[in-house]
Amino acid sequence: MTYKTPALLAAIAIIAPPFAAAEPEPAPSFEVLGSWQSACDAWGTPATCTAIWSTGKHQSHLVQDYTIVSAEGEVEIFSGRGLYRVVDGAVDGIWEDSRGQILPLAGRYEDGTLNVIWGDASSEIGRSIYTLDGDGLEAVDSVLTEDGWRAFMTIEYERSAIE
Repeated sequence: MTYKTPALLAAIAIIAPPFAAAEPEPAPSFEVLGSWQSACDAWGTPATCTAIWSTGKHQSHLVQDYTIVSAEGEVEIFSGRGLYRVVDGAVDGIWEDSRGQILPLAGRYEDGTLNVIWGDASSEIGRSIYTLDGDGLEAVDSVLTEDGWRAFMTIEYERSAIE
C-alpha cells in the first residue's frame, strides 16, 4: 500500500496545474474614507448624524459606522453599520442596525458615489446614495413604496475630526 502514495502524488503533480498565487486585485479608491458629521432631522427630532467610513478586514471592504444622536441630551436615536465589498465597482454586503435588522445590500461604487439597494421583500426595500460633492458628502436614504421611491432622510455632511 505504501507504494501507491508516491505514484498518486506523482500523478497529481502531472495532472494538476502548478499552484500560483493569484495576482492581488488593486485596492479600490475609497474617497469617502474618514469621518463625516451634520445636523439632521431624525424623524422630527433635531439630531446630529455621524458617518465614519473605514477600510475593512480586506482591501475590497468598506465599513460605515453610522449614528444619530439627539441634539438635546445626546441620546442615541439610531445606529447602524454597513459592510460593503467592492470589486470592479460592484457592491455586495450587509447592513446591521439598532432596530435588530440585518439586511443584504447590493449596488455600485463609481466615481465617489456609492449607490446601494438594501433589504428584501420580507422586511423592507430601501436605497442609499452617498455622493461626494467637493468637500461634502450627500446621503439620500429612500424606501420603496407602492408609489415608488420615497426619500426619508437627506443629509449634507461635512468632514469631521471625529475618529
